[in-house]
Amino acid sequence: MSTLLEGYAQDRLLLPVCASCGAAHLYPRPRCPRCGGTRFHDQEASGRGEVTSFSVVRRAPSPDFTGSVPYTIGLVRLEEGPQMMTWIVDTPPDAISVGMKVTMHFADLPGGERRPVFAP
Repeated sequence: MSTLLEGYAQDRLLLPVCASCGAAHLYPRPRCPRCGGTRFHDQEASGRGEVTSFSVVRRAPSPDFTGSVPYTIGLVRLEEGPQMMTWIVDTPPDAISVGMKVTMHFADLPGGERRPVFAP
C-alpha cells in the first residue's frame, strides 16, 4: 500500500480499499474500520465530493498562514465514501454551503506542503 504522501507527490489521492469488503477509507490504518480486514489495495480517488461541514479561519494559526486568512477548512465526503478535512478554495467563504459539490486539485499550502484542496 502506498502512503498518502507518495500519492500527493504525484498529485494523486490514493485511497486504501479493503480487499475483503471493498470499503475505501481515510486515513490509512492497519485494519479496515468496516470489517477488520488487513489486506488493502490503493485506488485513485475520482476527485469529486460534497461539502458536509466547514469553518472559516480568520486568525492565522502560525506566521506561515498570515497571508492566507481568511480561508475555509471543510469536511468533504468523497464520492468513494470517506470524508477528509481539506481547504475549500477559489470561492468566497459566504458562497460555500453544506451539500455543495466540489472537485479536487492540488496546491502548495502555507509552509510548503502539497495537498489536495477542493473547489466548487
